[in-house]
Amino acid sequence: MSPLSVRCIKAALLSLAVSIGLGATFALDRRLGAPLRLLHIELNLWGWATLLIYGMAYHMLPRFAGRPLRYPRWAAWQSWLAIVGVGLAALGWSAFAFDLGLARWLLLGGGALQALAAILFALLIGGLLWNPHRTG
Repeated sequence: MSPLSVRCIKAALLSLAVSIGLGATFALDRRLGAPLRLLHIELNLWGWATLLIYGMAYHMLPRFAGRPLRYPRWAAWQSWLAIVGVGLAALGWSAFAFDLGLARWLLLGGGALQALAAILFALLIGGLLWNPHRTG
């Protein structure tokens, strides 16, 4: 498996572990559930699900298409944008939960990076799947 796929999957597993830890914490102390719920959601949806999709797609879709990604360096950048975006947004939701002034900027930065990563992923994979220049 490529380092690109492994990086995304490892980040997804880390997000899952932290999210499960938060969920278990909520079961033990229900008062934490309300302020940290958005962090829990962020880590489940963008952290676990989306990063896992990126990692698996970068591994499987070039094989299904019968050719490599056209711009592997862009894919590497995309993975880092996504991972850093999740991290910044997670910090933002944590700051929001504790009413810290920096929360809005962390959320804005993390969300922007995640959106950029999602668009770049769609372009990279779209170019792979809909490219008229097929080989073989």
